[in-house]
Amino acid sequence: MIVQSIDLLNYRNIDELHAEFSSGFNVIYGENAQGKSNLLEAIYALAFLKSFRDEKIANLIKFGGQRAVLSASVVEGNRQLRLGLEFFQKTRKAYVNGALVSKFNDYLGLLRAILFVPSDVAMLQNPPLVRRTMLDRMVFTLRPSYLIPMMQYQKVIKQKSAVLRLEVPDTTLLDAYDDQLRGLGTELIAARLDYLRRLQPFIAQAFSHIFGENRHCAIGYKSATYRDEIRFDEAAQMPRDEDVCAAYIANLATSRDKEIDRRQVASGPHRDDWTLYIDGNAARYFASQGQQRALCIALKIAEILCLKNEAQIEPILLLDDISSELDPIRHQNLFQFLNQLTGQIFLTTTSKSHVHIDSIGRLFHIQNGILFGES
Repeated sequence: MIVQSIDLLNYRNIDELHAEFSSGFNVIYGENAQGKSNLLEAIYALAFLKSFRDEKIANLIKFGGQRAVLSASVVEGNRQLRLGLEFFQKTRKAYVNGALVSKFNDYLGLLRAILFVPSDVAMLQNPPLVRRTMLDRMVFTLRPSYLIPMMQYQKVIKQKSAVLRLEVPDTTLLDAYDDQLRGLGTELIAARLDYLRRLQPFIAQAFSHIFGENRHCAIGYKSATYRDEIRFDEAAQMPRDEDVCAAYIANLATSRDKEIDRRQVASGPHRDDWTLYIDGNAARYFASQGQQRALCIALKIAEILCLKNEAQIEPILLLDDISSELDPIRHQNLFQFLNQLTGQIFLTTTSKSHVHIDSIGRLFHIQNGILFGES
């Protein structure tokens, strides 16, 4: 999968921009607040229909403008697409080959991208909601169809929560919502477990490359309704997915009084969590800040390897200012690994001297929202 070119109009601090990219490494360098992260954000938006930094659509439009326009030529195998987005003050429109898309579900998945931003390094220290969001994004990148049950589940949870906040909750409505949650919740749990099981060997591989071959990384998933945390590198102790789902269904049937008393949905995949372990120890508590940064980057690399293996798709990798987050040794190990990847990579940095790539396909300098190609 390759983004051949991109065109932007009135996006963030960018008046107008056209750029053609290499199928390999594309390095964008410049001082802070010049627009290099905006360019990565635009590619991300073309993949996910939204920003990774801002929930308000209006903030994506250049100050004083009424709309922002993004488009890109994307190639996957023998297929070439022209993807387009229009952002207005409160709405957005998506286009494929110039035709307006009536359902966003028909658009999502046409461009696969994996993102790393400096804030990701706090993943292990952030609240569970941040990790759940990251996990759901990873599952969606591999299985775009996951978006439908995920959005439906979130909608039903919101509706059920509104009923629970009433002075006298309508139990008939609660029963109806629970009927929907049984199917949707088990679908989410099963999809997450399946994805993490597939991801485990790749996070172990990427981690050992960055940290050293004698070090090991494992994923742990904690269900709010299953008794034990699930460790994905301990196959002999792995519960069956159906047992974890059955525990959720059983809890759903017995938690009504507690939910009415608390006026909130007590448990389910919207309260689950996951984490990473280094040599059997929880990285959140035993890893240094530098190790946690490198661990997060290993996770991103594992996503690429997993997607390539499971779906025969090599996604675009977006790396925003990673040089500021690693010590020299892990910085060197990371670039050794990146040199082995065959997919398209976009990397931003404050100085091109921070980039140790064997062969840079295109080098760009950005200043005041204007992009200058140097090679």
